[in-house]
Amino acid sequence: MSCTECQTLLMQFGQLTESEKNDLHTHTTSCAACAQALAFIELEQRLVKKIIATEPLHAAALTHKIMQSLPTEKVGLSFGFLNTVRVGFAAVNFALFIWLGSELLIEKTFHKPTSAGERLLNSSEYITHPRERKTKTISLTERIKNKGL
Repeated sequence: MSCTECQTLLMQFGQLTESEKNDLHTHTTSCAACAQALAFIELEQRLVKKIIATEPLHAAALTHKIMQSLPTEKVGLSFGFLNTVRVGFAAVNFALFIWLGSELLIEKTFHKPTSAGERLLNSSEYITHPRERKTKTISLTERIKNKGL
């Protein structure tokens, strides 16, 4: 066995089979550097096995003490009333939408005011008939048809 193979086996020392461990010990009898590395790893393995994972003596008391030292949650404002406000806002907007939509559907008529000698501007009459001075009622749908929209 070469030293590179021995180093590879030393890296996997905890997972070696018995035959690989025997090959490793055979190589270390003839190589001082590998023998020193093997001795160090075996010492390390023995020390790690002696360490016992322990739980703190007063784990429950420690947990209780930590939980008591944490800040308590402050009771904040409740915003439950906002749902009612949101529903009311939506209802008002819906009602406005329906009301304004119905206002647009109503056909409106425009009248030119009769006045003697005054030149008043009535957009529904003046723009469509700029030369005529007679009172003429024009409906909204007629204005749209006349403009070709």
